[in-house]
Amino acid sequence: MTRKERLNYRNEKVREFFTNLERKHPQWKLSALLEETASQFPPISPATVSAILKEQGTYSKKVKI
Repeated sequence: MTRKERLNYRNEKVREFFTNLERKHPQWKLSALLEETASQFPPISPATVSAILKEQGTYSKKVKI
């Protein structure tokens, strides 16, 4: 598995975890959801989680040729 494939897999897991957490705790603020998600994926920060969810920059799903 290449580094890019591992990162894409991680990003999908981050999105999935965030979505499930959001459904489980609808009363939580966005910042709490981002922090909890980041704590489950240690090397990333809440800002990185936000970028992954928004598909910004290098975290976009677009395939570059």
